[in-house]
Amino acid sequence: MSAPRATGPEPAFPPIPQPDRSDALAALGGFLERVPAGSRLLLAVSGGSDSLGLLLGLVHLLRQPRFGDKSISLATATIDHGLRPEAAEEAAFVGRIAASHGIAHFIRRWEGDKPQSGLSAAAREARYDLLADLAAECGADAILTGHTANDQAETIAMRAKRLKDSLDVDATGLSGMAASLLFDSRVWIYRPLLAVTRGAIRSLLEHRGQNWVEDPSNSNPAYERARLRLAGADHLPLPLPEPGLGAGRSNVMQEAARLCTAFFDMPWPFLGNVAIAAFHDQPSALRALLSPLLACFGGQAYGPGAAGLNAILTLAGKPPGQRLTVGGCLLHRHSGGIFIVRERRNLPQLSLLPGERGLWDGRFVVQNEDRFAVTIGAGLFDGNGKAGFPSATIRQKEPEGFSTMPGLRAPSTSVLPEISGEITPRLPRSLVKLAADTLPACGKNQVFWPVLAPYRRFLPGFDLPLASALARKFGLAPFPAAPF
Repeated sequence: MSAPRATGPEPAFPPIPQPDRSDALAALGGFLERVPAGSRLLLAVSGGSDSLGLLLGLVHLLRQPRFGDKSISLATATIDHGLRPEAAEEAAFVGRIAASHGIAHFIRRWEGDKPQSGLSAAAREARYDLLADLAAECGADAILTGHTANDQAETIAMRAKRLKDSLDVDATGLSGMAASLLFDSRVWIYRPLLAVTRGAIRSLLEHRGQNWVEDPSNSNPAYERARLRLAGADHLPLPLPEPGLGAGRSNVMQEAARLCTAFFDMPWPFLGNVAIAAFHDQPSALRALLSPLLACFGGQAYGPGAAGLNAILTLAGKPPGQRLTVGGCLLHRHSGGIFIVRERRNLPQLSLLPGERGLWDGRFVVQNEDRFAVTIGAGLFDGNGKAGFPSATIRQKEPEGFSTMPGLRAPSTSVLPEISGEITPRLPRSLVKLAADTLPACGKNQVFWPVLAPYRRFLPGFDLPLASALARKFGLAPFPAAPF
């Protein structure tokens, strides 16, 4: 399980500066400075060089007088995805290292059938689910992963390829991975080595005489990230990201949150309105607002790309009455701005057993409190075509056992007011009807509440200001604050 050296033709990428193991210790030390005394940290350790460097670097630092009185405790976890026969031995390898330092080690296995497509994404979700469950079990305040500057550069390279039609200073996706991430609204994940090269981490391990595992998937050309690594070997696929790039995205998101607060409202339940004044503001902040906003109304994990956002900006310059469909939403230009509502196409049906709950259209959690199984479709207009909620129960507080469906929250305030059939005159009746027709059709023994689709599973730390502003507009409870 020692580390093989890369072979093959010299790549065309500029070499990384000479690795210095002190870089890893400096980054970890700076992170520990922020961690409150008495905290417990769960480290995701696969046995690869990056995560082992995270573990051994923290072990070394926590034994120094500088941090000795903080009483920070560590636990480690290895996730066996059930995809390779070597994984069990690799997990045991990590366990032996953790035990040699008196640190608890847990192994969790991804059970069940594996998808034929999208395996990497499914494995990532399963891995974080298992880690989040374990963090709750062992009382961890946060999860730490060993992502490095190499991972960051690869991520930026892959996103640049996907965003090639919008490669400009406003392409916030090119800020790369966030140093912190809220998963499932349950637990914060930190990446303290994100600005440190893999070479520096391996230098630290070599100095300590510690070998590591090489995951064969890292050299499997079937995976995009592996292809970048193979092309670059011990070189970065891009120059390291600028230190202020994440801060730049944070600033943009702060401005987007301001725009959301000032210029977005919902004059009718789940019929949104963006005031035209927002389109005269900073383009980067406006785009940063519009993309997740459309994702919330469309029930999508991601908002529209550059082409869709450009079409929305074009719509804002057209006379009232013009319409556009993008990202599963209908947009209607009116004299004061743009209305946004879910379009009628591709609305799902959700079958629920008694006591069961599920996610409907990526936008709502529905809970069946009936004694019988039900199928939830769409539509909340009564037989006379009047707007209203004749039988649906709108949840105003967390139901009992709500935490069993993590990441999905009930509203803290009313987002679905009583409606008698009268529609505010300034709202087009067709849009009000469409908003009602695209809500879940629940009976009196079903309850539902909204979720924010783009943030339901993964919320990057630099997006928290905007996510919080949107949560307030949708009447949802605040997202958990970062612990440090």
